[in-house]
Parts: sequence; structure tokens; C-alpha cells
Amino acid sequence: MKLKQTILLFGLTAFITSCAEKREGEQKTTLLSNFLSITDNEDKGVKEILDFYGGQCKYAVGASASTTSGKSKYFELEMSQSEAIERYSKIPQMPASNVAYLFYKNLKDEKNNYDEIHTVLKLNDGDEMTFKYPIEQLDIVACRMQTVEKVVELIKSKQFHEIKTLLNDTSVANYYKNELVTNLENIDSQLGELQMFLPYGFRINETEEGKRYLHISGAIFRDKQNHEFSADFDLDRAKEELLMIGYKL
Repeated sequence: MKLKQTILLFGLTAFITSCAEKREGEQKTTLLSNFLSITDNEDKGVKEILDFYGGQCKYAVGASASTTSGKSKYFELEMSQSEAIERYSKIPQMPASNVAYLFYKNLKDEKNNYDEIHTVLKLNDGDEMTFKYPIEQLDIVACRMQTVEKVVELIKSKQFHEIKTLLNDTSVANYYKNELVTNLENIDSQLGELQMFLPYGFRINETEEGKRYLHISGAIFRDKQNHEFSADFDLDRAKEELLMIGYKL
């Protein structure tokens, strides 16, 4: 049985940290909530999700049915009434994966307490979807996210030549990384000074041969024009090696 506690927070703008007005019943305690306590780090994770997406978040701790390796323990995050998530209703995997990642990256020792992070999306049309993310998978994403942040910092400091050393343009997608980086540099002044990067989600694709590829999506905010940013990784290669990076204006 899952014990749930509800926090309400409504963002003023999507995907940007915002303030919110309290609604009646916000953080209302119940008899069940007396049996469920979360750590400061878990609480930070829940609050970061609410700052990012707004809406309502219910959290719970549960265990799946017994398997050959025993019960699988998970932390569940149920999102509803979020305008930001509604915008991605046709590709719900994106906000679902980001909810799990935003929570996970705030954990420290708590990572050892769970086998999975579950994201439940309850949309306004009545659809409800559950996505499950093993801790090991989120570990991989967090590791590769460091490389994404490194690339963003290189773009911000206009060290475009350093990006070339991270790109592999011959393994899966054949292109010219020199040309790619030159294009990024040429368009930089048109877009303006880079202010911050926000992740929007990830997906891992596996081929029939067992090759795994990670795609990370996000947005770069600038003082002239914001744009989408993506990065692709071969998970069988070094963590700092990128298959491709891209902008969508």
C-alpha cells in the first residue's frame, strides 16, 4: 500500500522557476501523512519539480510484487493540473523522464533506498500514464548530463574549438564536426548571450543488436532568442564523447 502526501504549487510561467499562491488545502496533513516522512533532499527534489512544472504533485513510496530478486522499492511522483506538462501531452515521455531526473539529482544517500523512480502523469483529458526509471538508468543520465553542461559552458564562454574534441562524427552519424561547430559559432551572435540551460527530458533507444543510445533534450535561454538544444550519446563509449549536438530555432 502506498502512503501519499500532497503539495500544491502553481507556476507563473512554464519551465522557469516561479512563485506561487497558496491554495486551500496546500500541504494539508492527513492521518496517512503521519506515517510517511521524506528526507530534506527528497523534499528539495519535489519542490524543484513543482518550481519547474507547477501543478500538483503527490508523492509515495511503494514496493512492487516479489520477483526472483525480491521486491523492487520505488519512489513515485504523481503529476496533475500542470499546464506545462499538458503542452507535451503528445510526447509524455519527455516531461515524465524529466520529473524523474529532477527528483533523482537532488538525492544523495537516498539513492540506495530505491530501485526505481516512477512518474505518473494524470492529464486533463483523463488519461493516466506511468513511467518507470531504474536508478541505474538515472545514474547514466546524470553522468552524461555533466557533459551536456560542459558543452553549454563552452558555448557560453565562446570556446567553440573545444567542442570539437568531444564530438565523434564517424561512428554512427557521418558528418563534419568542423562544419557543425563553425555553424554554431556563426549563429551565436544572432542568438545573443547564453544565460542558462534547462533539461526537458531524455530517452534511451536500444537497437536489435543491443546498442544503446541516449538522447537528451532541453532549451538554452539567451538574451535575444531562446532555442531547443539536444545531445546524443553512445552509451557504450566514453561518457564525454558526443555523437551529435543540435539546435532547433
